[in-house]
Amino acid sequence: MSFIGVGGEDWVELDMDLFDRQRLSRLRTTLTDPDERRAIGAAIGADYDVEFDELGTAFLLVDGVQRFQAEITNSDRLMLTGILDPDGPL
Repeated sequence: MSFIGVGGEDWVELDMDLFDRQRLSRLRTTLTDPDERRAIGAAIGADYDVEFDELGTAFLLVDGVQRFQAEITNSDRLMLTGILDPDGPL
């Protein structure tokens, strides 16, 4: 964060890229930490692998298939979103 301007025209500049990088780093750490992996695996009912795409989106793979998208929310909590099976019922 930096302060730009002089006098009554001061305003705060936030580095949004820094926030994104920190959130991605926290996500990587959470998904790969051994204790967290056990807790997450127990919650989803399976062991998983982690895959990141070129944009930094994280996916949990169960048996080699993307089953969940993972992200760190603004409240610093892990959120998993289930990915529907394209061959299954809607």
